[in-house]
Amino acid sequence: MKRMINKAIAIILLAVLALSLSGCGEKKEDLPISPIDIAQAQGIMGGIFNTDAESAEGLLDMEDDEIEDFFKQYGYSIDGKAFRNGLEAWVSLSEEFGDVGEPGEPQMTSNDKEVIATFPIQGSRRTGKTVIVMNEKGKIVSITTSADYTLEENMIKAGLNTLLGMGTTFAILIFLSIIISLFKLLPNSGVAKAKEDKMAAPVSKAVSQIAEREELESGNETDDAELVAVITAAVAAFAGASGGTSGDGFVVRSIRRRY
Repeated sequence: MKRMINKAIAIILLAVLALSLSGCGEKKEDLPISPIDIAQAQGIMGGIFNTDAESAEGLLDMEDDEIEDFFKQYGYSIDGKAFRNGLEAWVSLSEEFGDVGEPGEPQMTSNDKEVIATFPIQGSRRTGKTVIVMNEKGKIVSITTSADYTLEENMIKAGLNTLLGMGTTFAILIFLSIIISLFKLLPNSGVAKAKEDKMAAPVSKAVSQIAEREELESGNETDDAELVAVITAAVAAFAGASGGTSGDGFVVRSIRRRY
């Protein structure tokens, strides 16, 4: 009985897995392109195209929800931020296009999430395109305008961007090197070096005294007790200069001279 229950559970799990895999394998259909989508894209494109500089400034000063309400009364469903971005892009590129003819019929495409209207732009100076994107509810969510550039123009832009990036990097490095070089002019910047020289002075003096004494007594046996006293004094002087203890804890047990 228990074995039969286990088999039934396994069959049910396999059926559920098969159904889930078949659902994943199904491809969603592209959204239908309706006449309303085409009319809405053409209306917004015409509105952007016919907006002069003064009108554009007034529209850009409006809030996003105000823009949405403004177009809603004319039957358009559009995101306020999307319209602002599209209008700004058109105004910034209008001089590059030159004289532009009336926008023609858009090229309509779609996928399972969006309906896309592409308007070709033919200007007296250069060509380009404006792309209007609508979601599954028919609301315009994106408007972009781009200009077509030649290969030479793209290479010049890429070179200028590279030079600008490298120039900025080198300028920052030079600025940092200048800042670091100015550290030595700050107050107390030579304290460490002065302290190091102060610590080394007693040792150097003691070593010079020992060297002078050995030169004077060369060929004769040196008094070990006096030499021990000189070395101990040098060690004590170094310890006192470096902030350590006195020389009482140091004992010289033997002295070996190598010639």
